[in-house]
Amino acid sequence: MFYCQKCGKKNTEESQLCALCGTVQEVFEPETEFKACKRCNKQIPVRSNYCYYCGMDQAKILLSELKVEKKQPPEEQPADQTEQLPKIDLSDREKLQKFIKLAKKQGVTVHVLGKNESVTPGIIPGTKLFLRDWLNVNKRMGRADFWYGLIGSFCLSIPIGILIGLLAIFVQRIDPAGLMPTIKFGMAAWVAYFTVALFTALVRRYHDIELPGYLALLLLIPYCDMIALIIALLPQKRTNTKYTFEDPRRKNKKHH
Repeated sequence: MFYCQKCGKKNTEESQLCALCGTVQEVFEPETEFKACKRCNKQIPVRSNYCYYCGMDQAKILLSELKVEKKQPPEEQPADQTEQLPKIDLSDREKLQKFIKLAKKQGVTVHVLGKNESVTPGIIPGTKLFLRDWLNVNKRMGRADFWYGLIGSFCLSIPIGILIGLLAIFVQRIDPAGLMPTIKFGMAAWVAYFTVALFTALVRRYHDIELPGYLALLLLIPYCDMIALIIALLPQKRTNTKYTFEDPRRKNKKHH
């Protein structure tokens, strides 16, 4: 009894020909190149699809082969890469800086992307980001930073209005006709500044959600401004690193 090396058919009589496909069994040819069967380890022709002796399909991967692959020891790291990088609390800025320096020494580039640019989001840091980056659309802006910044900017309108009023009174003493023009100019300048800051902040917020920045144009369309702000409530996405909390233009200046 034998199994055909080509089709695996079980033949009851010992012969050089398979009763099903007629293939000549090369196991009887002395000049044939041989290999070990995966199951019984007997020598069979190299071109055999099945073992002549046990019928094992040579195309199958045995479980024992997989176990051998899993037991292979991992490649050793280079000497300068063997030091383990510690786990770090991102809220601790000092430890984070040490972590980044250690990573750079080992040739590892670290990209830190928390939920917000501010380590501890709040009215003051959010408002600073909101107003400082009023012309910047090349970054992300976290959800907490955005809403704290928006609220802080609204609150800032009160002292700004008082300052404009005081300035108008001072101008009135010099030129009585200059009271209203000063108030109108001051209010128009603040509204323009706030509108631009809100628009660019919305673009950065959409970058954080990984939506196209041009959707911020909804803010300028009547009755669509609330939709634009509702979209800004969506959580952060991290499927790509096209935008981070760092301005690429400032990063390039540092390298130069």
